[in-house]
Amino acid sequence: MSEGKTVQHSELPEVDDELSVSLRMRLKSHHSGWATIFRKGASGEEGGLMRTPGLFLHANNSKLHPRFTGNWEDNAGIHAVEDGLLLNKWYHITYTLSDREKRMDIYINGVWTAFYAIKNVQMHKVKFNDAPLHIGWLNGEIGNFRYFNWRLSAEEVTKNYLNHRPFY
Repeated sequence: MSEGKTVQHSELPEVDDELSVSLRMRLKSHHSGWATIFRKGASGEEGGLMRTPGLFLHANNSKLHPRFTGNWEDNAGIHAVEDGLLLNKWYHITYTLSDREKRMDIYINGVWTAFYAIKNVQMHKVKFNDAPLHIGWLNGEIGNFRYFNWRLSAEEVTKNYLNHRPFY
């Protein structure tokens, strides 16, 4: 199991209303419970639930579970992305979130795979936070972790993927 890493808020670029995270990962085994790829904020056990941004894996099948916290819901996002990640295969994953555009997008290996739209665009806001970023509580490896204080465009996601894909 990956031991994980914690990055303090002061070590990250300042976020106003958008962010993106990109990383490479490979699972060695499926976790019997929820696994954390990354989350910024409290898990609920530590007080209130805050997860902007947050990317988790479902138990036993490793389906991506992208989340964030809004002013209307503590646990907003996509329940499950596709069929789940295969074991021992490298993936490049990009998570983008924009309060300005009222959306979250998920890309796998440079391909736009899923999105979540905030429906009540006048009243609902993404809640960004100043908590630490927790990376990598899962049975596998994470590399090339990058945290941006803007929403990557589809072209930037593709370029980032092509520049960081593994060579076999």
